[in-house]
Amino acid sequence: MQPFRVLLDHPVYWTLNRHNVTRAFALGLFISFVPLPIQTLLSVLLALLLRLNIPAVLAGTLLTNPFTMVPLFLTAYWIGTQILGVPERPIAFEMSWQWLTTGLLPIWKPFLLGCLIMGALSALIGYVLLAGLWHITLLIKYHRRKNGGVEKNRPNASK
Repeated sequence: MQPFRVLLDHPVYWTLNRHNVTRAFALGLFISFVPLPIQTLLSVLLALLLRLNIPAVLAGTLLTNPFTMVPLFLTAYWIGTQILGVPERPIAFEMSWQWLTTGLLPIWKPFLLGCLIMGALSALIGYVLLAGLWHITLLIKYHRRKNGGVEKNRPNASK
């Protein structure tokens, strides 16, 4: 870990900058649809290369977890079959190297297309929602600060 200490000590990977965090979160959402069990490693490596917030990219990858992975990947497969116009095959999805080498072979085209589409859409939606939420909270803080913390022209209801 010592060789990476200098790299990981850089503040860009840990500070809460609106543009850095929103891009990192969107990248994490996109990577969450990579159907390989290396999402965490891949997200951290890309965050380091792109100089993005590491906790935000890791938070984005949490979209696919043991509870959501199967429904999301089955939905991705369904989307891929609909776009390519190929018939659906019954699949027994499991996150293992054996399934990736044998079970994925007959369905890889629609599955990967669906993963790409869902990853891109979730990244776009996540980016817009997080940036919008961040912007709204900044506006609220600005107006509170501008008004001195209380509204001055508010009529008194007790009179």
